[in-house]
Amino acid sequence: MDETPRLAVDRMLMRLARWLRLLGVDVIADASLTGAELLRIARADNRILLTRDKRLRTASDVFFVESNAIRGQLREAVRRFGLDPRVIPLTRCSRCNLVLTPVARDLVSRRVPPYVFASHDRFAECAGCGRIYWAETHPVRMHAMLDSIAL
Repeated sequence: MDETPRLAVDRMLMRLARWLRLLGVDVIADASLTGAELLRIARADNRILLTRDKRLRTASDVFFVESNAIRGQLREAVRRFGLDPRVIPLTRCSRCNLVLTPVARDLVSRRVPPYVFASHDRFAECAGCGRIYWAETHPVRMHAMLDSIAL
């Protein structure tokens, strides 16, 4: 796939939404919305809805996720949308979905753990929630998860 997909994820797949955002995918998710409400929003915004709701599985702009487990769900999404699980671009906030903006290292000195500050030069911030990101935020856990879904 040439372009990163734009997705909507229903309340059954909120954990999947976070992982897809870490892979750089634009994913909207709102646990307060019903599947039908989210589908309307997704259609208005030219997004594909990912769901486990069997009532929505026949719509052409819905991707029904078969797996109950996060590894299987992530594997299905990576395959379907041609994502590379070996690349963690950290371009989107995993919580808010906003695009991250680079932030000067000296501005985060008191906002990240000392060992992180001492060992990293580049940081990014989410303008929505203020969360700070740096390369390899949770390297062992994240790569282990992504390696476990390798195709």
